[in-house]
Amino acid sequence: MAAGTTRRRNPAERALEVREAAKTLALTRGLAAISLRNLATHCGVTAPLIAHYEPNMDALVASTFAAIAEQEIAEVSLHALAPDDALDQLRALISALADPARDNVGEVWCDAWSLGRKNDPLAEAARHSMDSWHALAIGIIRTGQNAGQFAAIAPERAALVLFALVDATASYQLVNFRSRETRDTLVRETLEDMLDVSLRINDDARNPSTKPTV
Repeated sequence: MAAGTTRRRNPAERALEVREAAKTLALTRGLAAISLRNLATHCGVTAPLIAHYEPNMDALVASTFAAIAEQEIAEVSLHALAPDDALDQLRALISALADPARDNVGEVWCDAWSLGRKNDPLAEAARHSMDSWHALAIGIIRTGQNAGQFAAIAPERAALVLFALVDATASYQLVNFRSRETRDTLVRETLEDMLDVSLRINDDARNPSTKPTV
């Protein structure tokens, strides 16, 4: 290839480039930044070329969100389920959800709830990912209950409360409402009260399995 020339990308490579550009825009500028103009600028091509590969921006926003959310769920699930003990799994889950490194993904979630009001595919993708999060927490809580570690509360309710708080505090973070420590403590202590267990690392003081029998 002559010096100074650029190899022309084949259709599969170009389509992948556009999808990766959409993810980058979402994670750095938000889902609302995914547009023909911004994608064209990012990829160094024309807007009509972007439209050739992605003619429906609503669908691209939805698929971009889904890709980001599914990757996060897979990563956190792998981390949370690594311990054998359900109590340690729940601790690992809450720790991962509170990780500041995931703040940009939390912002993408906030965008999804807002933009999903007028983007049905995005709303459907958000509901699907929320169901996946709930299933992860329900499985951990149910396992812990079977082992006598957690209080006998409905696992579905506990999971719903957990992610209602996680999602609310993600919104709080956008406008710096309360400190990170306060927000994280709200999530952890609420689950502790519901499950009658300590979720602090290396603290089993409230673990029913360690309480003396009467």
